[in-house]
Amino acid sequence: MCSSFGFSKSTVNQVLSSCIVNIINFAHGAALGWVSPFLPLLQSEESPLDTGPVTVEQGSWIGSILCLGGLAGAIIYGYLSEKLGVKKCISYLIIPNMSFWITIYFATSVYHLYIARFLAGAAGGGIIVTFPLYIADISDSQIRGALGSLLALSGNSGILLMYIVGDFLSYRTVPVVMMCLPILFMILMSFIPETPQSLLKGQNFSEAEQSFMFYKGITTNEKQTEAFQREFEKLKSFILDSKVQANKLVVSDFTTTIARKGIFIGIFLMFLNQFCGVFAILTYAVSIFTESGSTMSPGASAIIMGAIQIVGTVASFILVDLAGRKLLLMVSTFGTGLGLSCLGVYSWLRGQDVNMDGLDWVPIVSLSSAVLLFCVGLCNIPFFVLPEILPAKICNAGNVISMISITIFSFISLKILPILLEVIHLYGALAIFASTCFLGVIIIALFIPETKGKNLITAENV
Repeated sequence: MCSSFGFSKSTVNQVLSSCIVNIINFAHGAALGWVSPFLPLLQSEESPLDTGPVTVEQGSWIGSILCLGGLAGAIIYGYLSEKLGVKKCISYLIIPNMSFWITIYFATSVYHLYIARFLAGAAGGGIIVTFPLYIADISDSQIRGALGSLLALSGNSGILLMYIVGDFLSYRTVPVVMMCLPILFMILMSFIPETPQSLLKGQNFSEAEQSFMFYKGITTNEKQTEAFQREFEKLKSFILDSKVQANKLVVSDFTTTIARKGIFIGIFLMFLNQFCGVFAILTYAVSIFTESGSTMSPGASAIIMGAIQIVGTVASFILVDLAGRKLLLMVSTFGTGLGLSCLGVYSWLRGQDVNMDGLDWVPIVSLSSAVLLFCVGLCNIPFFVLPEILPAKICNAGNVISMISITIFSFISLKILPILLEVIHLYGALAIFASTCFLGVIIIALFIPETKGKNLITAENV
């Protein structure tokens, strides 16, 4: 139904709808990136808060409390998606995202910033649990991967946008500008229907058929074909029978060899995704570049790194089905560790008063290389390898376990990085992250199987 890099007429509504829902993800990416340009301001004597400059400890909470919000958001929106429908649930993501920008604008205390970041995390948790469901519900199998890749691309683009506007606009101006995104999202979401699966679960058969027609690009009932009717009836039968077919999980389902190995791999990949340090570094990018000693403007360096992140995301989309998951994971993890090691060595030598004249390019090149290679594999692959290695019966439960684990790991990494920078300096923190990467390469080589070409059972059954 689609060519290598093009979409057929029947998939136009799927593409447009996916772009519309990702507006809120774009806005969330901007909320994620907000810390990088503005934390240095908040920690300075020019802090806009009435409570004065933010301390290192408070700064670590500003960065890390996002993850607690993410856990709450994932639980809340995961529950609501079953009760209200996936599309309607996604529409409600405007609430925490808009609340984040409003709270930032009116914040006078560091505690207001804690609340704002918790709200931003809640939006992110909702995105994690609802977007894959939406894409699986509305997309044809031929373009599911392409539409799924919009999740990382739009989020990273939002981070880059914040690096740019944060370097040029004032603290109070940014939230006013950013509120345009959730408003645009709210308006456009009114033009797309609920997913047919959600409507069928609610016994809304007529609306479900109209929704199915919309996402298949069929404008009138007269244009329906026998193939369309068979496909809709097959979907209808599956949804209605799913509750009957569902088996309750028992403890023994998690104790088989394949289940234990799958859960171990899932938790390990989430650990590696966070403790390679790249997400934490991106969160505190401006502070990292200031600490590294680069003579380039920290804001400009962050913008360059954000653009590199987009390139890496696009490269991942192209390479993942060509090179295979395992090889790309190993190359990505090793390259990330190597890039961080180069920056760590530079930072250590500079701290030893070694003459580094002519090497001012090292921080931006080494860190951008690490981010590029992280985005090529380690950023995205862990999330869709998991359904390929877990037994179908425990796949959803395994995803929940991995979601909880990555939230915990992300909280820890974001919380400790500002403290590590204060206690063992940049080179010490980078040594920990790089060592994690190199150890990760060994574990990937020994324990993680290649899953290229396997079907995503959960996606096919949604």
